[in-house]
Amino acid sequence: MNLSVHGKDFKDQVKDLRTKLNECLTNGILDEDFEEQLDKLSQIEEELLSDLIPYYRVYVDNITKTSMQINPIKQLGAFSFDSFLQSTLRINKTLFITSSIDSKVQFFHIDIPDDFSNHNQLEVEWSHPIKEIKESISFIYKLNDKEILLFGVRGRCYLLSSDNFAQMPDVNGQIKVKRIQTDHDFSGFGRCIAIYDGLFVVENGDEKLNLFEIVKEKDEYHLVFHKDIYCTIPNWTALEKINEDYFVVGTKMGELYFIKYENRQLTITDKVNFLNDEIRQIRCLEHENGNENSFIVTGNKGHLKIFSLYENVITIKIELNDLIGNLFSVQSKKGTAIVLSEDGIIYLLEENFGNWYLNDEAAIKEVFLTNVLKLEISKYLLMDVEGKLNLLDIDRIDTPKDLWDLPRYQ
Repeated sequence: MNLSVHGKDFKDQVKDLRTKLNECLTNGILDEDFEEQLDKLSQIEEELLSDLIPYYRVYVDNITKTSMQINPIKQLGAFSFDSFLQSTLRINKTLFITSSIDSKVQFFHIDIPDDFSNHNQLEVEWSHPIKEIKESISFIYKLNDKEILLFGVRGRCYLLSSDNFAQMPDVNGQIKVKRIQTDHDFSGFGRCIAIYDGLFVVENGDEKLNLFEIVKEKDEYHLVFHKDIYCTIPNWTALEKINEDYFVVGTKMGELYFIKYENRQLTITDKVNFLNDEIRQIRCLEHENGNENSFIVTGNKGHLKIFSLYENVITIKIELNDLIGNLFSVQSKKGTAIVLSEDGIIYLLEENFGNWYLNDEAAIKEVFLTNVLKLEISKYLLMDVEGKLNLLDIDRIDTPKDLWDLPRYQ
């Protein structure tokens, strides 16, 4: 086993500390550094147990199998969400901002307990829609703890500012809404990603991806549209950031275009025929250790591939062509990933030892959803067709506490 803790040394230190404790019980004298040594060993134990988690998941027989369960979330307050999500941003641990296809911008606040064992503790509250915004928002970007940018499909850009984003704000009294001026007559913001601090790539019709920039001068923001910095991708469908100034675009033909912003140009560095069908979504996968060098590409007719990218070399890790339905939404957090199918199926992908695999036994069927949002480790938010939020709880070994809770003998 590849462990960060030397097992024999750890055992020897535990035995040594036990001997000192026994001596203390006899003579009543406790070494001054005993508590410090105990804290140090507790930290080492935590590291050791964390290292052992994937071994238990993969190699230990008769252990609890990973499963998923959907639990409703109690809704509080006078307002609700009764549309389909257009875009979403998680502002902090408990507060989200959303835009719907019917041009409403709302916040929702969800109480997250320290212990998820009682699902009835989960409660969500929606805000009143922001009355100053009357267009669909294609992209939401957090500038800082007090300011949020919203890009509209009609070409307007809004700045939301508040001193109360730490909790659910009162949209009629605690939110300031201001239009951001642009240097260009822009027809509308389509699909968009932030590729660097203040730099964005946006859909601009005619299959173009253009660069624009948010600039602050004399305490005022304005947008600079770089009309000469663009690239054209035929029939493109999805895009995802890889790292700073580097992103990937998928197409209806199943191609991947890798694009880099350098020397004030958007340059296609590589093109790969990746899927045999339309690419629906590209998403970065978050490994259990926080690594983000794996990417998932989903498409129509159950097509899915996972690849890793190291020094611009693509390595295919998984290729699945027999899933059911068009795969349209993906989210990933700390070693798990959720994939939604238009045929009402929730698929689970898990990572162990750096490798991802499909856990088809844990799939949930006959559940029709519109969106999945990541929440905590092995916890996701699901939105159904009625606009209601539910908690997806993945029961798996994630923490040292989960190992302690396992039966010692069975």
